[in-house]
Amino acid sequence: MVPVMEQEQPREVSGRPGGKPPPDRTPPPAEAWTALSHLLTGILLFGAIGWGVDELFDLRGFTVAGLLVGAAASMYLIYVRYVKS
Repeated sequence: MVPVMEQEQPREVSGRPGGKPPPDRTPPPAEAWTALSHLLTGILLFGAIGWGVDELFDLRGFTVAGLLVGAAASMYLIYVRYVKS
């Protein structure tokens, strides 16, 4: 009797069917620069608006508030654009 050879199935690599390696999760450098520019732009824009309100109405504290709001808004934008999608 001649033994029947079974057809070889593709091997699993890292638990993925079909022998495909896992996708590379490293973002390209351009996305890092874009995220950094979003962060800096938000901080500078809202900080400048806060500074303008401080100067216009002769108040104090809106510059710091603008910087903090700009940082929070920028981080939220980066989260929605790159992490959540």
